[in-house]
Amino acid sequence: MSPQTKISLSWLVVFLMYGVIAIGATIILKDVLADTIQSSVTVGNEPPTVGTVILNGGNDIVLAENTTVTVIGTTTVTDGNGYNDITAVTSTLYLNNTTCSSGLADPNWCYYISSCATSNCSGSSCDVTCSANVWFIAEPTSPTTSYPSADWQMDITVVDSGNNTDTGTTSQELLTLYALDVDGSISYGTIYPGGTSTEQLTHATNTGNYQIDVALSGVDMDDGSGHTIAVGQQKYSSSSNMGDWVGTALTTTASPYNLDLPKPTATTSNSYDDLYWMIKIPDPQYPGTYTGTNTISAIDAI
Repeated sequence: MSPQTKISLSWLVVFLMYGVIAIGATIILKDVLADTIQSSVTVGNEPPTVGTVILNGGNDIVLAENTTVTVIGTTTVTDGNGYNDITAVTSTLYLNNTTCSSGLADPNWCYYISSCATSNCSGSSCDVTCSANVWFIAEPTSPTTSYPSADWQMDITVVDSGNNTDTGTTSQELLTLYALDVDGSISYGTIYPGGTSTEQLTHATNTGNYQIDVALSGVDMDDGSGHTIAVGQQKYSSSSNMGDWVGTALTTTASPYNLDLPKPTATTSNSYDDLYWMIKIPDPQYPGTYTGTNTISAIDAI
């Protein structure tokens, strides 16, 4: 190859190199001259929601004599901003022909639950349990009571960080509780045949949630060796003026007696009455210590 041809190829290489450099410079220049755009979005505070509320497992509420029972409501609460956005869950359990709030709490008809327990929190939801210790004096809603068309209602309210709320509700029947407690004892002492005891005092207290009377029955008293005193030798009365064995004779079958014990309104029952007892010993009667059992039952008011 001639020297002239070698020189021409060298210039061609130089030309191509300048072309590559120019193209690269253009690409770099474009990158240097690129702009930016700012983006933004506001995530709204979505209101929370309360799912289906279940009260007392879907069963009627049954109270316990002279004490409380724990009544539970459950549900699931959801918040689209995450469960951490939920700030409070409160509840009321109440007789639903009334209103109920923290300032109106009353064991007869309104229970305010300031904080319900949350569990199994994940993502956007939590399980909720609301518990109330309901007293034996809570108003019944059975068909024959003072509130046959009412129920006991539970409202569960959820609140989020934006003070948004939602409330779920359900209701159940609260059943009538007929119950009483009798204190004192019947100890007639030593009485000779043909004699009559002094009055023995007992107290009957209404420990349920409805007005009651009583039914009384007993058994023959015996001395353990085959000798007995007939049940009818005992008499009872709500009056202390029994005089010489004046009153209602005890029987082996339950006999209703009008004692007029109204529904109590206090958790330490304020509904009670006196019940007096006397016995007359037959003549003749074998000597010894005689014992027996008298039964006093709560019944619907006569």
